[in-house]
Amino acid sequence: MRFLIATDSFKDSLSAYEAGKAAKSGILRAFPEAEVEIAPMADGGEGSVDVLLSGNPDSAKGIEVFVHGPRMERVKATYAVIGHDGEETAFIESAQSSGLMLLAPAERNPMYTTTYGLGEQIRDAVKRGYRRIVISLGGSATNDGGVGMLQALGWKFYDETGQEIGKEGNPLLKVAGFSDDDAIPELKECRFIAASDVMNPFYGEKGAAYVFARQKGANESEIAVLDQALRKLAKLFENHYGVNVQEIQGAGAAGGLGGAIAACLNGRISSGVETMIKLTRLEEKIRRADVVITGEGSLDNQSMMGKVPIGVGKLARKHGKIAVGIAGRIDTELQEINRFLHAVFSIQTECRPLAEALQPNIAAKQIEVTVEQVVRMLRAGVT
Repeated sequence: MRFLIATDSFKDSLSAYEAGKAAKSGILRAFPEAEVEIAPMADGGEGSVDVLLSGNPDSAKGIEVFVHGPRMERVKATYAVIGHDGEETAFIESAQSSGLMLLAPAERNPMYTTTYGLGEQIRDAVKRGYRRIVISLGGSATNDGGVGMLQALGWKFYDETGQEIGKEGNPLLKVAGFSDDDAIPELKECRFIAASDVMNPFYGEKGAAYVFARQKGANESEIAVLDQALRKLAKLFENHYGVNVQEIQGAGAAGGLGGAIAACLNGRISSGVETMIKLTRLEEKIRRADVVITGEGSLDNQSMMGKVPIGVGKLARKHGKIAVGIAGRIDTELQEINRFLHAVFSIQTECRPLAEALQPNIAAKQIEVTVEQVVRMLRAGVT
């Protein structure tokens, strides 16, 4: 039998590749002659660059660049360059420069954070000659409507007095006008894709501020201020580019980054997991397999909204493969998930405190034990 392991990371515990190695050990314990391939996966959010680099060691390379973080501190970010459809694609993970993970809890507040560092990453890729650029939007600490990113790419934004807005804090809050006369000219040669499974509008009760700013550290009054600023920015974008970002699904992703990429960079918003499936050539790997094992840390209601196990399961079912899911936690009714995965298993074999269950050595052992039992059952059915 040929097995393909295509799991997401088990958040706060194991990377996608580490989870894959543990699952491989379980398969080989039960079926030493099995052929096993590990294909780490992600949904386009945090960890996607690592997945592309670890899953494609022969065709992908990482480029390190020092940029500004969400509060304008210096950080080192890595983006991936991977061959795809006959050309090289630069894959930039916004969380590496603008991510919540870069800030201590006390520092988190979108009133003071910027996407300037993401613009620096994009600028670096463009200046190196890359013209197809994918930007993953998950895990941001920002709600600046992409203004910081655009500043780093040459846009100038002005306040009510006509003074140019600086780079500190959240520049969105002061915007009354802008000019793109000094935008780097190479941008017109580029094709941009924003990888996201967030379909929220730019502003309003389901928009970037009201849905996501609270988890980034904003209070109720600050959320209202951010939403009003996004409304003003949307009007400026529409007046200048003729694009109504409020009508674009996903414009509210990453604090409005989706809208800025669509309006100012002429980009399109695409499913994060589908983008990763294409870049990792997962469909080719699934065709070669008999059994596909996928999973993530928590299978819950959000899993149906474009997460890795569902994306992988759909593709496995399309090609008539056995699709098995594993998870550290299952918190949803499984009827819907079983439309895409033949069976789903929790890796927990005994009750443990969460902190203990998340320890990498324990999680890896639990994956190994669970997958071994699954494969013993599968093998009994084919021998």
